Amino acid sequence: MARKQSAIKRHQRAGKHARPLAGQPMVCDGLHSGFGLQPSSLGGAHMYQSGGNGSVNTKHELGLQVVDYFDYQTAEAGTGNVPQYVSNYYWNTDQNLINTNPTAPGESDVTFCRVRKVCVWVLPQVADRPLALTSGQRSNADAMYTVNCQVPAYSALGAFGNRAFASNVQVTNCLPSINPKWKKVLTCDLQKTFQSGVMLPVFTGVNQSTSDQCLFQMSIIDPTTGEPYQTGNSDEPSKGIRVKVVMSVDQPIASVSAAQFTVFRNEDFSTPFTPQNGSAYPGTSLQYAQIDLKKTLDHMS
Repeated sequence: MARKQSAIKRHQRAGKHARPLAGQPMVCDGLHSGFGLQPSSLGGAHMYQSGGNGSVNTKHELGLQVVDYFDYQTAEAGTGNVPQYVSNYYWNTDQNLINTNPTAPGESDVTFCRVRKVCVWVLPQVADRPLALTSGQRSNADAMYTVNCQVPAYSALGAFGNRAFASNVQVTNCLPSINPKWKKVLTCDLQKTFQSGVMLPVFTGVNQSTSDQCLFQMSIIDPTTGEPYQTGNSDEPSKGIRVKVVMSVDQPIASVSAAQFTVFRNEDFSTPFTPQNGSAYPGTSLQYAQIDLKKTLDHMS
């Protein structure tokens, strides 16, 4: 032990920092602090150290999953029985799915809620399988259909008023099944599709709003003729084909958020809700707060 201490003193006299002995914590003080010297954590002594003044309190976006179902149908009254066989699916980017302060000043609650990725499934038909086909019963061939999916896009030059062009085209044949399971007909990463700027997403809207983005288009056709699978007759509409849409949404956290809380003052620790000589408990109220996402939890499973 005496040799180690004398060696440490010689290094200190030479202007070098001493290494801590095994099992001993390194403490950085004013005399022996310098470049490259890292103080080790002493238990939980530093767990409450903050990031300094002016810390960022709101930064992250929420990665949400939104699931929607609708029935694909071509029949519509007033069209002269012409099949409306192209379904255009729109998403409004001018919305806040976690709006905690809808009355924020200056519309600071408005966020660009964008879809990063979209996936589409359809439910196969169930064909009748009798020994002898009769009227109203379908064969396996009759229950087969083809799904055409695509993502519409504009060219980067002169986007407004131009025709939309097809991108991310996917054609899928959907066979009938006794035990139907969802059949995926489209997977599109919209972030990768439009990040180069060569193509632009299609936006439209009503009442002078252009925040509705067309995420995808789909049509269901006969696999042998290429004609619409459904007749489009509004007097005898065909049964709809169930469609499932799963969207991966990037939801920014608004700069001006709010939460319900309050501070109540009284004179007794044992009754935190009872006034002694002051005002009655007023209840919580909606107040300004700075909110951010830190982690996701799944404690219920």
